[in-house]
Order: sequence, then C-alpha cells, then structure tokens
Amino acid sequence: MKKIINAIILTSSLFLVSCSEDVLDPYTPGSLTEEVALTTSSDIEKVMNAAYLQLTSRTESVFTSVFTDEVGIGYANGGQGLNTEYVFFMNPSQISPINLWNGTYFALARINRVLVYADKITPVNNDDAKKLANLKAQALTLRAYCHLKLMAYFSTNLKDDNALAAVLADRVFLPDEKQNLRATNGVFYSSIQADLNSAISIFTNNSIAFSSVYANATFARGLKARAYAFKGDYTNAEIWANNVITSSGLTLATPAEYRALFFTDSQPLTSEVIFKFKRTNNQNSQDTNLHNGWVSVRPNLAGSPFYEVSRSLHNLLNPANLPAGSLATLGDVRANVIIAPSSLIDANYATSTDYRNTDRLIINKHGGVVSGTATAAVTAGNGFNNDIKVMRLSEMYMIKAEARTAANDLAGAATAIKSLLDARFSTPQALPSFTNATQAWAEILKQRRIEFAYEGYRYVDLKRLGSLAGVGINRDPADYSSSSANYPAANPSNLPLNSNKWTLPIPQDEINVNKAIQQNPGY
Repeated sequence: MKKIINAIILTSSLFLVSCSEDVLDPYTPGSLTEEVALTTSSDIEKVMNAAYLQLTSRTESVFTSVFTDEVGIGYANGGQGLNTEYVFFMNPSQISPINLWNGTYFALARINRVLVYADKITPVNNDDAKKLANLKAQALTLRAYCHLKLMAYFSTNLKDDNALAAVLADRVFLPDEKQNLRATNGVFYSSIQADLNSAISIFTNNSIAFSSVYANATFARGLKARAYAFKGDYTNAEIWANNVITSSGLTLATPAEYRALFFTDSQPLTSEVIFKFKRTNNQNSQDTNLHNGWVSVRPNLAGSPFYEVSRSLHNLLNPANLPAGSLATLGDVRANVIIAPSSLIDANYATSTDYRNTDRLIINKHGGVVSGTATAAVTAGNGFNNDIKVMRLSEMYMIKAEARTAANDLAGAATAIKSLLDARFSTPQALPSFTNATQAWAEILKQRRIEFAYEGYRYVDLKRLGSLAGVGINRDPADYSSSSANYPAANPSNLPLNSNKWTLPIPQDEINVNKAIQQNPGY
C-alpha cells in the first residue's frame, strides 16, 4: 500500500524554512501519496527544509545551561526551572527529553524520505542532478548528526559499544511499525560513520560549495571527529579534527569577529562557523528565539531575565568583579560576549542578603551588544533573532587537545589550547603547563565551558570528560542560597558524576506507543 504523507509535511512545515529566506510554493492541502507528491528536486528540497526546521530548536542549549552550571536564577524568574532542571529533577515526562527525542525523530522521518526519493527522481539536466546529489549528501550528514545527538543524551556510556543508544532510524518506518528496540552504540557509530563517508564522497565528487547554513562537507568531517571523540577513539578523532583545521579554509574568529558571530551573525564567511541553523526575521517568536530561552524580551538588564550568568562562570571570566561596562576592555573577548554590559556586578555578592537583586549578571551571548543596552536580538515581529550554531572551528582544536591528552602528550594538548586562547585574547597567551593528564583534562573542560557556554555542550562534556578531569558541576553557593530563590524540590548544589541523570530517560511519549523499548536505569 502506498504510504500517505502527513499533511503537516506538505503544508505548514514547508512554509517555515530555516535554511533559506526564499519563499516556497506550498503544496495543495490534503493527503497525497509520496509517489505523487515527491517527483522533482524542488519537492525534495521542501522536505529537506522541513527537516532543518525540526532541528532548529533551542532545547539543547537551554536544558544544558540550566541543568549544569552555566546559569543562575534571574531576578525576573517566575518559577522557571525551580522544580525541574535547576534542581536536577528528571523523569520520562520532562519536556526536555521529550523535545530532544521527538524533534530529532520528526526530522529523521523527513530526512529518510529525502534519501529514498532523491534516488528515484530522474534529473532534468546536469544542474538538477547536482542539486539532487547535494540534497542527498545533506540528508546523510544530518541523519548522522541526529543519531549522534540521540546517542549523546540517551546512552549510558558513549565509550561502550554494547551500551544501548536509541532506535536506529536509517529508513522510512511504516505506520504499523510501532514496536522498535533500541540499537547499541556500536550499531549507531557504524551507521554514523557510513553516512558521513557517503556524504563526504558525494560532496567531493560533485564539487558542492561550502555554505555554513546547509549541511556541508566540512560539517561532515567535523562530525566524524566529534563522533570518534565521543567513542574515545582519539586516533581517528585527531585525524579528522586536523583535516578540518588544515583543509576547511576556515579560521578561528578574531575578537571583533567573535562578537559579530554571536551578536549579529555578521562575521566573515570564512570565520569560525562550520554549520548553523539559520533563523530569519520572520521566524521571530518568543517561543523559538534562542535568546528567549533565558530572557523574556531581550538580553539586557531590562529584558526580564529568568536565568542569568552563573556566578561560577562569571568568576572565571571576571574574577576581579570589574564593572560590566568595562568588560570589553578585558583581554578575553568571551567575558564581554557572555556577560552583558548592562549587568549589575556586586563585588560583595557572597555576603549579600539580597543576592538575586544586587548581583544581576545578564546573558549577553546570543544577540547581545558590546556596550550599552541596544541589543541586536529583540522579541518582536520581523525582529532579529540569532542563528543557532551547531559546530565551530574551535571545537576541532578542543578535540585535538583531548586527543593529545589521551596520548599523554601534555605539551601537544597545551599547544592546541593555546591556539584557541591566542584567538580569543587580544595578545598572545603563555603556553599552559600541566604536570599530569588530570590537569590537562580539567583545563580542557574549563575552556570548553567558557568557549561553548549557552551552546548546548556542557551536559555531554561533563558526562564524557568529568571523571577524567575530576570535575563535576560547579555552582557558586550564592546560586543555590536562600537569597537567590526558594528551592522546594531539592538543594541544587551538585550532581554526582555517577548519577543516572547524566543519561536522559526515554520519554513517556515513546513508551506509551512503543512497548518494546528499553528504559534507561533509574527511571
């Protein structure tokens, strides 16, 4: 029997395009068989755009920041997180695992249709054949990305090939295929690497040009490095990280470019960004804007922040508690990018009886401003809202540092870290020095914490590297004191690295339908 495409794929999803501002011609509403609806490269492109849209979500960035140690409770907090992620409460009905699971599988359903029908369509000319090849390569790359994300959050041990990952979605599922077991990490890794190898071959053979707003060959190579690092195969992780560093044509952003990258998305095309989910002004919505994951209006003092920069993260960047308006003069550009210039910094925060109001550390990173309060990001119709960065060149340098540390080449690890620091500071930095691997791992985690704050890395970073570094969640006592908020559910000071909560539960939505699926331990 011919499969029926859900009308949401053919109508509403196709109007909302994350990777282009081009207006798409909608299909006539109603149920169409896939064989009738998907007959041209333009039809396939619309389904591919729908997959991008499904993945353009702030869930990963916001969940990670709240559950770990990137945020503190904002002065305008209305209860957000106080009974859930901030106090480490987690169960199968929590919205974060549900969104991560459902959104990824909704995207995979579209991606797999692209892969099926890209091979069935006869191109009208050479340009059309190249377009179909490009769409197929993008789909293969994003399928690998989706599978790696699912494994990162839902597998108990990323370095164990026998541990369970999630349901492998490497094909189009029929409507009656509802009982599906989880595959092992080993099966997932094999599928991921095979998809990426195929994608790289297609990108290369068809001379498809780089664009950071579409899945591309550099992103595929970077995903190979990321996947090998997650697996603990640092020999291959370093090979592919070096490949990206030396052959991508991208460079680490200068301090000025780094500000542009996060404030206005106006950095040069060759600066830093390997892949991002494009957001357009007509997509501006409080429900989906990246900056609205932490503030109600805009990233400044008056923007009603319900989460702020955590005190421990602030102290790494501004240990002298300098006034926020002066942070642009500090050597590390990341201080100014992370901490808004309109923030109120209380040097005596540790003894303040009203910490929540005397120490207001506003998150500046997404759509903020160098000085003043006129932020680039706003919450209004057709207002600017930031693209969601998925991979940047700095990650490849950090993977290289991990690989050198795993090989006990501490000097090599220091050199890789220095490459990043030299780009982020206004002057060359001293070469870090480590007397043992634990110190190197700790510095890697520290730099990853600063570099990728509010980008969705910290949860998985602590899960896979915390034990090696002897580092866990690090919250300043002020961020869980009674002067910051009332915590009715728990004392949110820390979460042991052996807690089952470093693996998310299989969502109840899935369990209700898929009775065969295995739940993670502790849930």
